[in-house]
Amino acid sequence: MMSLDGSVVGRWSEPRPFDVTPASVAAYVDAVGGPSPVYAVVPAMDLVLAVACAAAPAELRARVVHGQQDIFFHRPLPLGETITVQAAVLGLHGKRSGTVATIGVRTYDVHGTLLNEQYVTEFYRGVPTDLRLGTPSPTLPADAPTGPPLRTATSPLPVDLPRRYADASGDHNPIHLDDEFARSAGLPGVIVHGLASLAVAGHTVLPPGAQPARLSCRFTRPVAPGDTLTTRVWMDGPGYRFESVDRAGATVLGAGLVELARPSVI
Repeated sequence: MMSLDGSVVGRWSEPRPFDVTPASVAAYVDAVGGPSPVYAVVPAMDLVLAVACAAAPAELRARVVHGQQDIFFHRPLPLGETITVQAAVLGLHGKRSGTVATIGVRTYDVHGTLLNEQYVTEFYRGVPTDLRLGTPSPTLPADAPTGPPLRTATSPLPVDLPRRYADASGDHNPIHLDDEFARSAGLPGVIVHGLASLAVAGHTVLPPGAQPARLSCRFTRPVAPGDTLTTRVWMDGPGYRFESVDRAGATVLGAGLVELARPSVI
């Protein structure tokens, strides 16, 4: 079994430019069914893959599942401008069932102002290690929301969503596009990108005009294209908790958390 390289932990990449074009934003909006703050992941998509591959041989990528996403928003991405992104493997933490890799992302505008910070958690299934390096992702709520939800909505996940999301986001992992490859990786077939599910759920979670300061969730179960996503939202102080289930009632997005940049009207 090939191993992961702990020497890369904490090594930030060189800044990489990205043009936030109207066409790129429009393609993302079209793929996920409306404007979404999750577009913030797009500028760093290729860079996250590059730093992850520096830690793990390409042969291990088939074993990777996206475990968690945490985005802290400081300022909106400037439409029509060039921004820069940096990424690094922040931590590698092994256990008997596999190894967790935490990847950090920082996004800056042309003046060097920090626009957002992101934490991408990847889990290498069946790659156990004794690594205890760096820092893990920020914690998410361990308890489930209680009481009746504030709102609930069900959204379809179109059969062509993985292809459209791959083209709009730059994430062409074959587990989302190739049935045979997905099955060889131990999946029942192609699955919807976790971030696509998060973007779709976000339409229910965020009221119109609300600006998140933080948007986070745990990807608890794969969901197939053609399924549905039912999202339940609870108030949580000045923000929200949420979770999403598939048609069978299995939790797909868990420990969902939103902190708002400013109060919103429900």
